[in-house]
Amino acid sequence: MDEHVYEQLLRAVDVCHATGSLKAERDAAYAYCEQFQQQPNCVSYAFYLLQQRGHASHHRHFALHVVENYIRVHWKACSADETVQYRSTLLNIVASHVAADEPSFIKEKLVKVLADIAKRQFPQRWPDLLEQLLSLWSMGPIQTEIVMLLFRSIAEDCVSSSFNSTIPPIRRKDILQGLNACFPTLFPLVYTQLEVQYAQLQTPSADHKTANAVILAALQMMKEFLDWMPVTTPALLLQSSALQHSIRIAAAECLEVYFSRTFGKDHLPLLVATTQACWSSLAQISVADVDDVDDLNLHLHLNRVLVSWGLHQLELLVAELPASHDVLLPFVELLLRLFQHPSLTVTEAQVIVWLNLLKQKKVVSSLLVPHNVLPALWRTSMDKYFKLHSPDRDDADAVSALEFEDNDAYLAFFSNFRGRLYGILRLLLQLQPGVGLQLLYERLQYVLSTHARGSDGLDERGHCTDSSTAHLYHEGLVALIDCIMKSLPEAALNDASCLATLSATVEALLAYETPDPWLLFRHCLGLSLFAKYYMRAPGLYPRVFERLFGLIVFAQPGATTMNVIGLFPVVLDSESVLLYEMLVLVSNSLPTADERTSFIGQIAAEPLASWTSPAMTALVASPSSLVMAMAAKDDALVFGLVKVLTTLYGIARRIVFNDDVHPFTSVWPVLLPNLLALLRTLQTLPVEQHALFASHDTSDVRGVLCMSQEEVVQALVGKEQVPVLQPDLLKYARWAKNVRDISYHLLGCALSLPSFYTLVDLPSLANMLDQAVLVHMETMEHRHWKSFLASVWLPFVKGCPETHLGPLLESRLQRVLIHLSSRLAPVWAGSPSPALHLPMLIGLDMQATTIDTVQNAVVLEVVRHTVDLIEALVDAKTVVDIDSDHPKHIMMEKDRVRRDFVLASPGLTHALTSLLLSVLMWRDTLSARRSAILLDRLVSLLFGRLDLGVLLGKDVFTAALTSLLSHFYDVDDGLKWELVNLLRNIYCRLTLGLLPVDECKGIDPLNQPRKRDVDVNPWPRQILLGLATVETGHVVELEAALRQFPSMKTQKNLMKEFLETPFLAYRDAPHTFKAIDDLPEALILPTKAKEAPDQHDEGVSLLFQR
Repeated sequence: MDEHVYEQLLRAVDVCHATGSLKAERDAAYAYCEQFQQQPNCVSYAFYLLQQRGHASHHRHFALHVVENYIRVHWKACSADETVQYRSTLLNIVASHVAADEPSFIKEKLVKVLADIAKRQFPQRWPDLLEQLLSLWSMGPIQTEIVMLLFRSIAEDCVSSSFNSTIPPIRRKDILQGLNACFPTLFPLVYTQLEVQYAQLQTPSADHKTANAVILAALQMMKEFLDWMPVTTPALLLQSSALQHSIRIAAAECLEVYFSRTFGKDHLPLLVATTQACWSSLAQISVADVDDVDDLNLHLHLNRVLVSWGLHQLELLVAELPASHDVLLPFVELLLRLFQHPSLTVTEAQVIVWLNLLKQKKVVSSLLVPHNVLPALWRTSMDKYFKLHSPDRDDADAVSALEFEDNDAYLAFFSNFRGRLYGILRLLLQLQPGVGLQLLYERLQYVLSTHARGSDGLDERGHCTDSSTAHLYHEGLVALIDCIMKSLPEAALNDASCLATLSATVEALLAYETPDPWLLFRHCLGLSLFAKYYMRAPGLYPRVFERLFGLIVFAQPGATTMNVIGLFPVVLDSESVLLYEMLVLVSNSLPTADERTSFIGQIAAEPLASWTSPAMTALVASPSSLVMAMAAKDDALVFGLVKVLTTLYGIARRIVFNDDVHPFTSVWPVLLPNLLALLRTLQTLPVEQHALFASHDTSDVRGVLCMSQEEVVQALVGKEQVPVLQPDLLKYARWAKNVRDISYHLLGCALSLPSFYTLVDLPSLANMLDQAVLVHMETMEHRHWKSFLASVWLPFVKGCPETHLGPLLESRLQRVLIHLSSRLAPVWAGSPSPALHLPMLIGLDMQATTIDTVQNAVVLEVVRHTVDLIEALVDAKTVVDIDSDHPKHIMMEKDRVRRDFVLASPGLTHALTSLLLSVLMWRDTLSARRSAILLDRLVSLLFGRLDLGVLLGKDVFTAALTSLLSHFYDVDDGLKWELVNLLRNIYCRLTLGLLPVDECKGIDPLNQPRKRDVDVNPWPRQILLGLATVETGHVVELEAALRQFPSMKTQKNLMKEFLETPFLAYRDAPHTFKAIDDLPEALILPTKAKEAPDQHDEGVSLLFQR
């Protein structure tokens, strides 16, 4: 060894880590270190450094990095003697050159290097691994810690990763079998060490730092590696408040994993004993105080233990009631205690367990009711239904600031959180509807008395804003009313006490008065939600309608007119539109169809008259008339258009009908002409923009072509605020966005109604779509396709009658799909979209990176809504029995007819399949996953079509393989498993003629008839044979295994493991030499003295005898 090189290396490492070194010096030092690692004898210097005393931690860490890199790069070229020498040297370093206070990052790096060798050699070429490690174990606590960390590291890479990026499947199985052979020896040692170190912690004079480190390593190892373990000590560790949070959390993780095991009835006594021991310890933990993020993190992990037990063991114990009462009651009490925790995250995680408990009649009757669990569950669910826990509020709980960065993060979480609580309240109402109504009434009384007026967060007029406490209480109350009235069982509406409580609730709402528009709006919305009750109390209709429209004279059914004079002056335009919707909600409960139709006609009369007025008709007639009105600042007309359209749409969309004739049917012929003219005008604006906006007077009006600030913020997912530079221009951008969206919504509402197709003859309907909807598609920006597809095409596809599928839908749908393929072709190729398809971003202060983000976001929306459209065509599902305990997703008959029609059309089938294949290989994993699911559905439907053999067997199979290869090493496994399933389905159906078990009606799944050679699709087999390292024998073995195991889960595993080996050959060249290879030696393990420890409970207890 050259001493000069050695000293120079140490100086270079020092410079790399010195904060005061110059950039040029650091760059030179980095370069020297990189160059040093290329030298063939670099590992000798590293080993020498590691065995010398007095070196700094960064020197030792760099030396371990050199060894790690050398092993990965040069391992395949090392001789057997060299490999033994390297691992012996490393073990010697662990034994003699690791200090008691060694930093954790040094220990982790040392473990990583040893694990890399073990993955390459154990057990065939390192059969005495356990013996050597146990000899280290006996040398002291630091060596014990490193040994356990080493086993944890090996287990993580072999067990925790479904798609491991470095270890091929055969090598992984060898390692796992070697580890399993270590169980009988390793189990008692680990647990003994855990107890010994725990005893050390109880001794004041002992070295607690070392004990803490060993305990943490033991717990982490147990979580990753051991299938079975006693829970007494981990539970005690979790209970002990004097221990470090990291140890208590590691103990909780062990318990969480332990209770996720499948015990089964054979191990029920073991489950009962360990559960009772665990509950006894957890009951001692206080969750009342949360002082910092460590406390919150601990409570979250404690909650996960309970949720894990509830998800995996509850069903087994419930079946044993009443014998299991003493196990279940402490569980429910612990669960309820944490459900009441101030953390919303803790509460949200429990919802799935409570839903299961509330559905179990035996649990309700023997546990929840007798032990007064339901009252606390009612109270907590209702209390947390109010949006009062934002970290930005002065009175917010301290936990809220630990959970959420700001109010935006809180609101994003709360929308889903409230929906989860909705499920619990729905089930509680099925059990105790009277209690739910009474609690609602009590909260109403509290809100109307204590928060009748706003006292904080007021605007300049003294009215509430969305941050006012009073508004938050009223908003939460209305949400609670909505939840309870939607979930109230029909029987409750026939119960006298329930009706009395409902009457008192409505009377309290009717008696409440306020001049505050925010509170007035919430108050009226709350009144509109009692429509089911009004059917039982028709005398309330006049009072409710009078309150909804303060100055409207209500006409009894049969009267001919209703004069909509206007709302209170303080009610804003947007709120007055929503009040129309509330009125419709109440009118849905009117007794007869004629009354409902007459009522809708009367309230729609005024907005319809405004919409068809000569001024409005002239405004929407052409792009030039629209631009002229804007340039002339005719805001009353231009912006009044938004209000009138929104009002008409609000009326149309809130109508609930069960009759053949829709109450809005008579309105469509009057409404549509101007609506179609407006759509033509909007579609034509980009085409004529140069002529329209040549004048200086129209500079601000040009905003109708620009992307609005709201759209930009939405594209940025609210993560960035974009300052406005030209407010007048962006005013028209917002107008254009709102008008286009509401126009699409209105047209989609019409196209979704069966009765609409009886109003217009087929040629007129076709002309309407061609002239107003499909016109100028090539000049539409990407951002408009979101609402175009979601609001027009989805309703059209779902609502088109069977008689119109051929003459009306097919050609126009194919035109849209072909256009989408053309539009998105640059996207698939990774090229920029044409400028006319990208949003015009003017009037906003935006950086170049922000502009790129927005442009990518609008492209993403087009892709995702394209997948939505295709899903509606080939795999539309409807949720039925939504109020039952087991809602189902089924395909309705009309959806099946449409699907069969689409797939019978070669043009449509190829067009939508082509789009799905492109999405499958695109960068958005969510869209790709949905595409894989839809393609799998197509394969299941079309596998018998010989004319589609090349499409399914070659094109789809190749695309799935290509996508799987590109995502094979991603962290998320969801997409990869869908791709594996798609490949499995194609290969089994097309090449082997194998059907899934659930489709084998009258056929033995293990003895399915073989396909005739003429019917076999050869493409999948030929493609597999073309993969690197794959030989005919490998494919023959795969096919035999697929025939032998008809289970879809097993077949997916077989396909995945088959593909792992050839995929390793396609890794990029810089990584190829680092791959771990299979070993040619056969695996021979010593015969075990007894069966696996999880065979019998007695065997488990024997493992821990010392």
